[in-house]
Amino acid sequence: MDKHRLLHHLDDPLRILKWTIDEAFALLVPSLVLGGGFGRPFVAIIVGVGSYWILREVKKRFGKKVLQPLLYWYFPPTKRFKRLPLSYIREYFG
Repeated sequence: MDKHRLLHHLDDPLRILKWTIDEAFALLVPSLVLGGGFGRPFVAIIVGVGSYWILREVKKRFGKKVLQPLLYWYFPPTKRFKRLPLSYIREYFG
């Protein structure tokens, strides 16, 4: 057997079954929160498929990296943006 996995392209995203990580996240989080937490499985399926469809449309229209700046500006700081200045600080005094 072949021990090495060859990708078609070097920049192929990591996939879980058929979906990329963010698409799987858009499908699974509503089903876990609404379906498991609130006992609404039918609503969870509709919201999950809707969020997946919206994410795919946004990525088609604006590109794959359009959501990364939104993470920087509108969500708390993470390890990914550790080298960047914090987005909520508007003025720096030296």
